[in-house]
Amino acid sequence: MLIQLKQFICGLVQPTEEEWEALACKLRPVTLKKKEHFLREGEVCTKYGFIMKGCVRLYFLVDGEEICKDLLFEKTFTGSLASFTLQKPAQFNVAAIEETSLLVIYRSDLLELFEKYTCWQKFGRLMAEGLAIRKEMREISFLKDSPEERYRKLLAEQPMVLQRVPLHYVASYLGMKPETLSRIRNRISRPAIS
Repeated sequence: MLIQLKQFICGLVQPTEEEWEALACKLRPVTLKKKEHFLREGEVCTKYGFIMKGCVRLYFLVDGEEICKDLLFEKTFTGSLASFTLQKPAQFNVAAIEETSLLVIYRSDLLELFEKYTCWQKFGRLMAEGLAIRKEMREISFLKDSPEERYRKLLAEQPMVLQRVPLHYVASYLGMKPETLSRIRNRISRPAIS
């Protein structure tokens, strides 16, 4: 499991053997069963997880309805950055869509690494930048793209989503009702009549 994480990290920063060992000894393997929560709304996020295998959804409960904020897959970190950083209750849930294996690091251990090693400070900054960019691009898409354009982008950028995620979660993630997604999928799959 550590090899996959090390390859991901080395694509961004080049830790020395000492820096790598300092991180590796603080990681804990965790397996979530399907539908099991990594974080619940209202809890303070005290850990971050790197998804080795599987996927999770980040969702809110609004008037009893689950609204999907994000879908995360392998080679991605999960948790609530705001809750983790500010140590305030999380505003959303993180739950496994399928059995999911993670490597988890606790906040106190991560802060210790940031304090001691500039390599891990840089890695943390790059992860935060990546998260901010992803969030900005998603906001732009919601403001500028039609529902069909959002669906087409999802197909182009993350085609595995439709094989691994139930369609009602996909619809919620794209900001539409399942019936709307179904109509869009039917329209796209039908050949154009000349």
